[in-house]
Amino acid sequence: MAPTLLLIDALNLIRRIHAAIPSKDASADENQQVDGALSATLSSVQRAINECNPSHVLIVFDGDPPTWRHQLLSGYKAQRKPMPQILRKRLVEFNNAFRKMGLMTFRRNGVEADDVIGAITHRAVTANVNTIIISTDKTYRQLLASPLVTQRDHFQKVNFNALSVTDEYGMTPDKLLDYWGLSGVGDIPGVEGVGKKGASELMKEYGSLKAIFDKGEESVEGAEPKGALKKVLAQKDQAELSVRLATLKGDIELGMSLKDLRYKPEST
Repeated sequence: MAPTLLLIDALNLIRRIHAAIPSKDASADENQQVDGALSATLSSVQRAINECNPSHVLIVFDGDPPTWRHQLLSGYKAQRKPMPQILRKRLVEFNNAFRKMGLMTFRRNGVEADDVIGAITHRAVTANVNTIIISTDKTYRQLLASPLVTQRDHFQKVNFNALSVTDEYGMTPDKLLDYWGLSGVGDIPGVEGVGKKGASELMKEYGSLKAIFDKGEESVEGAEPKGALKKVLAQKDQAELSVRLATLKGDIELGMSLKDLRYKPEST
């Protein structure tokens, strides 16, 4: 049987589960909420393993900032709601519980889980390994150009692949970075004033950022660029920076190989 690698974006899963667990009252012990999140997370991971039947598994945590993205964009993730301190302090318990399940985990300060998962996925595709990414983060869509890669929304029980990207965005996965350079994605700003609609229209007309910059300044009967095109041409550096920020790293040295990730569940 061909190997299947399951990659889990740990904090994407944990934080959503934690936020969904209601507190009984305003004075309730926050540790109880974390206890519930830990139990629910372990159940969710086991369910994901049962559904995906992987031969190899890696659970990836975000390392502490700053990352290379913070160095390029000082306000990167500044608007994101901070993790509750109680949850942050107890993340080691989640890590230990995953290890007890026989699962490999990874965390390195200064490195985001997105880049780790991106780098491993690139290598898995090169090795002809089927790869499933558990996360709701849209930036992983760029990895779906390969038929070997699937992204799964664990909460909605929905899988994404190259065909679903085309249905969702009206373009293939290899065009997404240019599109996000215009529209922004997640914590990445894109070009101010363009938005999803403007970005889609420009990509449909020109096909790429390079074509926009190469041909966009060519006027029709001497008319100057207008609307979204004018904004993009005026903010070329911002568009190119956003593409760079949205691009998942493929060259991170992780110090592990596929055999290190083989799933060996602990016997009970």
